Amino acid sequence: MITVLVFFWLLFFRRFFFVNPYCYATSEPMDQAFPCSRILGEWYRRGCTGEVDPYYYPYYTSIPFLHSFYPPHVIQCYLGSFLGLDASFILYSFTMVCHFLFASIGAYLLFSPLGDLTALFGAITLAYMGYNIKQNSCINYTVAWTPWLLLGATTHNPWLTGLAIGMGTLAGYWPLWLYMVPFSCLLWLFF
Repeated sequence: MITVLVFFWLLFFRRFFFVNPYCYATSEPMDQAFPCSRILGEWYRRGCTGEVDPYYYPYYTSIPFLHSFYPPHVIQCYLGSFLGLDASFILYSFTMVCHFLFASIGAYLLFSPLGDLTALFGAITLAYMGYNIKQNSCINYTVAWTPWLLLGATTHNPWLTGLAIGMGTLAGYWPLWLYMVPFSCLLWLFF
């Protein structure tokens, strides 16, 4: 079934993979998220993170939705700083798109006790819901960790739950996360 999820992921993002890798060069990714990731990448490359930027936000590291310390984003920013703007944007978009596959695999594992078809339906529904397709990287990154958080809570796995809480917090969309973490604690206690 994971193969079906990968196929659906490629089918859903066929425009990105096979037609136009710049199809997400719109709105928030272009006016905020990508330029900020380029600036962060330059800072990471120089070995510093706390500089003041006069163009966007004075203190990047104090703004959660810029996910300055989210490990996949840090790696993407760092690697993107060695690339030209075009290749760096493709890497930025690819990082976002990979989180959809990551979310669908987590949701599949979460729903797998209910049967294969139900798990497949739940994985596709949760990973590709309209709220997640907004294409704002902090939302995508946070939503990608949601099924892993719920899976860790329902299986009483402290390592997975702790990792998901930490990564979801670093991903930066705290309004959603402030709902999910207490809910997962309730699942841990009563499920």
